[in-house]
Amino acid sequence: MELAKKLQDVLDRSVESGEECGCQLAVYRYGELLYDLASGYTTPEQTKKVNTDTLFPVFSVGKGICTTLLLKLKDQGKFEFDDLVSKYWKGYEVNGKEMTTIRNVLSHRAGLYDVTGIPWEDLFVWEKICKWMEEGVPGDTIGGMHHYHALTYGVLAGHLAELIDGRPFHQLLKEEILDPLQLDHIFFGISREDYENNVAFIDGSIAKPEDTRPNYNQFAVLGGVNPSSNGCVNARNLAKMYASLIGNGVNGCRLVSEKTIDEATRICRAPEDDNLNNWDKFGLGYALCGPQGNYGRMFGHGGACGAEGFADKETGYAIGFTKNKVNRTHPVHPTRNEISKVLGLPERIW
Repeated sequence: MELAKKLQDVLDRSVESGEECGCQLAVYRYGELLYDLASGYTTPEQTKKVNTDTLFPVFSVGKGICTTLLLKLKDQGKFEFDDLVSKYWKGYEVNGKEMTTIRNVLSHRAGLYDVTGIPWEDLFVWEKICKWMEEGVPGDTIGGMHHYHALTYGVLAGHLAELIDGRPFHQLLKEEILDPLQLDHIFFGISREDYENNVAFIDGSIAKPEDTRPNYNQFAVLGGVNPSSNGCVNARNLAKMYASLIGNGVNGCRLVSEKTIDEATRICRAPEDDNLNNWDKFGLGYALCGPQGNYGRMFGHGGACGAEGFADKETGYAIGFTKNKVNRTHPVHPTRNEISKVLGLPERIW
């Protein structure tokens, strides 16, 4: 109970100081939910309090959920990492993308990282953004230097998953991840009712005019579909998903095998890649933030406003953290760092 109080104090102090507007923290360990905490408000006007069921826009945190979905299909023998994308995605083999593999997609080496020319509204219309990817021209060598696919990774991975399996993306997500774990607060495309009643909107009060993160308050974004960046979740569901990826999983449910997780959490590098001191250390789909020499110990994904979800193979912790205030120090987040200190975990930059 003492640890719960310390963690709640971290959240409350961050809200009181103005560092955060609203936030949630959920902590699993060895498959058991230890803490499910919340603090603060859904908007900067502070008229409605956050609770543990509030939905937060989590930006790129959704990429880790898409990765988990695709890896589960890998466990089912439905594809191999070195299969060509075009084996499943007919029409993709144009404009220099002919030799793109699923491994290239998962390691952010598919070349489709530049969304210049794509209308903003089309980014969140599934059929349109998938077509853009199909017809897209790579911005660099396929399989070469790592380029973070900020607004396209979830589209490539999510559409591949549905083409490989045959079920639509949302049906796959429900039947392969949400239902087995009894998750009810993970969405790519929220309802109008949730949008109006259960969202912690992005507080962009200190954002610069060119900052696009406050645009994610629009229903056209949160109600659309682009799992690269438009997911809405709560911390408890996020932590539970990651808890199901290590050890014995949760309540006997382990979503992805240890063998596949081990392969997915080996760091992928190419001779052209930047220095490893940078934040973008990736395996296959997951960002890796373990200590030097053991990068794959901690894996998951962070988001542009500071949310994160990850699992730690060594300690058995699985963490979900959500927040809704733009922080000028991103990707460094003081609240996350204080939580890490309390739990005895290394700090994460992602």
